[in-house]
Amino acid sequence: MKTGDLVRRKTISSWRKKTSSRRELGIVLSLQEAGWSAHLCATVFYPESGKIYDIAQSLIEVISESR
Repeated sequence: MKTGDLVRRKTISSWRKKTSSRRELGIVLSLQEAGWSAHLCATVFYPESGKIYDIAQSLIEVISESR
């Protein structure tokens, strides 16, 4: 995963109801380590909602790689 990749949140059955509205496609703006026990995170911009979220890289999947 790298900056500019097109991504979407992975489907996790226990989170399906909470995240169904955020299954839209997003663009990775940056990658960093964050959290109490440092883990890889991505800052993702979702154009449909116009919002930016930080999310663990393990919870998103790459749909299309940037060049």
